[in-house]
Amino acid sequence: MDSLVSTVRRRLAMPRLWLRARATSLRMRLLRLGALRLSRVAERLGKLSRTADRRSRALMLATKPKRRGTGSPKTRHTERRRAAARDDSPAGAWHYVISGVGSPEGLRHLLDANLFGRSFNHELLRVPAGDRILVLVPHQDDEGIGAAGTLIRSARSGKQLRLVYYTDGASGHGELHRDEVSRLRYGEARRAWRGIAQRLDFIGVPTGSPGVPAHAIDRLVEIVEEFRPTTIFVPTFLEEPFEHRILNRWLLDAADRVPVDELDVWGYQITTRAPGTAVVDITDVWRRKRRLNRAWSTSNTNFDYGHLAMGQDIANAMYLKGSKVVKSTAPHAEVFHRFPGRDYLELCRRFLALADSVEESLQTEVSPPDFLVVGMQKAGTYWLTALLDSHPQIRCFPSRPAGGDGSGEAHLFDIMARLDGDPESFRRSMGKKLGGYFADLVEGSPPEDETERAELRAKLAARFARYCDEQRRLHGKPFVGEKTAETVHHVDLVEDLFPGIKKVCILRDPRDRVVSFHYHEARKGRRADGPIGQEDVDAYVERVRADYEGLLEMVPPYLVVTYEELSRSSVPTLVRLLRFLDAYASEDHARAMLTRASFESLADRDRGVEDTGSHYRKGVVGDFGATLDPQSARRMVEALEPLTARIEERFGLDLSSYRAPAAPASDGATASRVMT
Repeated sequence: MDSLVSTVRRRLAMPRLWLRARATSLRMRLLRLGALRLSRVAERLGKLSRTADRRSRALMLATKPKRRGTGSPKTRHTERRRAAARDDSPAGAWHYVISGVGSPEGLRHLLDANLFGRSFNHELLRVPAGDRILVLVPHQDDEGIGAAGTLIRSARSGKQLRLVYYTDGASGHGELHRDEVSRLRYGEARRAWRGIAQRLDFIGVPTGSPGVPAHAIDRLVEIVEEFRPTTIFVPTFLEEPFEHRILNRWLLDAADRVPVDELDVWGYQITTRAPGTAVVDITDVWRRKRRLNRAWSTSNTNFDYGHLAMGQDIANAMYLKGSKVVKSTAPHAEVFHRFPGRDYLELCRRFLALADSVEESLQTEVSPPDFLVVGMQKAGTYWLTALLDSHPQIRCFPSRPAGGDGSGEAHLFDIMARLDGDPESFRRSMGKKLGGYFADLVEGSPPEDETERAELRAKLAARFARYCDEQRRLHGKPFVGEKTAETVHHVDLVEDLFPGIKKVCILRDPRDRVVSFHYHEARKGRRADGPIGQEDVDAYVERVRADYEGLLEMVPPYLVVTYEELSRSSVPTLVRLLRFLDAYASEDHARAMLTRASFESLADRDRGVEDTGSHYRKGVVGDFGATLDPQSARRMVEALEPLTARIEERFGLDLSSYRAPAAPASDGATASRVMT
């Protein structure tokens, strides 16, 4: 009691200021609490108000008398698009987007840019709901890349798997005959899925066939009727390689004879990324999937597709963000375009119709390339293409090595030159270029006579022109050119197929070229990273001799420049090049291009800092003396002197630095020659 009395006395003795502060604090707490409650009430009232507004508008639209007539075609089209946009079904947003783009490539770019936000909602699933899963596969290994994790989880859940391989898988593999390659691929598939899938079927359509043969449709109908699947896996219709996308045509053709509308269809990605509608967390089976993908020895010889699959799954793990499942390890996921069969087939029809319309328009409205960079190897061609591609009016591809800009060297003319002597090598190589862009033209029996060969050359040239025209439309640039360093060996074929086309060629001191080629081969694992042997120098002299002989056969219009000149007198040389191509040319433009395509920008380090593992190794002119011994350098000059003199005379160049015992960084050719 005494302690309580003393406490009260102390409180009463406190200054009045403290009591006022306490009262203010209590009032503020009450105000905050009231404001919070008021804000929650206001939020609820706002929601109710918005709901009431929507319902009243709907009621007004429903009761508003309709005008006579059906409106203009434009109005009807707009109403249909808006109705599709308001569609609440899973496929509604996809129908709307497909109807609004002009080409399959445009759709892929829009999806890749993620411009549609939450329009494409995805659902986190464990496995398909059905018990019998039919998997349609283009090549042996494609299903391993895009769907193996989900299929492994499905098998562990007791579901039945049946895989159907569409092609024979007989793509180029060294000197092996295509039948032997098919046998190897079939055996790898059986070993990969042993203990997981109940049955594997091989349709055996030749790789690269342009259409769906009747026997393949008949066989798929039989399989569906026999297996009675509840779920079908097929490469998504958005896949860019036509041999992946064509399986959707196969499914559509079979759907005309056997009902699949009520099935669950999962479109899996292989090489083309796009937002999906279903995501499966495969973190618990990613190691098993990696082991399965390592079983494809033939396809993994030149490229590790298991590594590709793992990287793709890691990137897809972004779709797991926000899920309630917390993983203890780094997540992996597979993404699918999952729809009811009826919706998926309709999306396929619309997308493939879009692709067909674009294909038809390109067949009738194709502009050929404006120029070709014809050479030379290890002479700075990638620097030259990067410079040209940085111009706002010029698309020059490939502007980055190893497909870094989504394209590649077409090698149209040097591969086409094999048609007469080695048709099998021609078919294998041409079928792979530009992502299989020519594959449907070169499959089947080789042409039997010169008339058929001439027809095939004309078709390949038209297809190449179409690819260039697609690049023109895709990048929105009026001038398009392609670079292949071997084209200089086949300038006669260039003139036959594209008469009067502009040609650009860049020269470089052969001694610098042989050093650059040495490090290129070492980087690829084809040569030891050590001193350059004399036999390697002699072999490259023959390469340079072939380059020079091809260049001497070139007819106007052409422009020949040197690497040294472009390095030393960059702005005037680049302005001259732009004027030759009829592009807008000014010194300010040239300086901006040189900044965007500088060595520092391309290599991400300072010029002169060597990185033997990079395509852009050092960027120093006349640095061959650090690697090439003086005797070998002198022998190269002597062996090439007759052709060097002819090049100087024919093109009006000063190549005296190519004869100097040591080429300082500031030296170089001082002129270029334009012929029109």
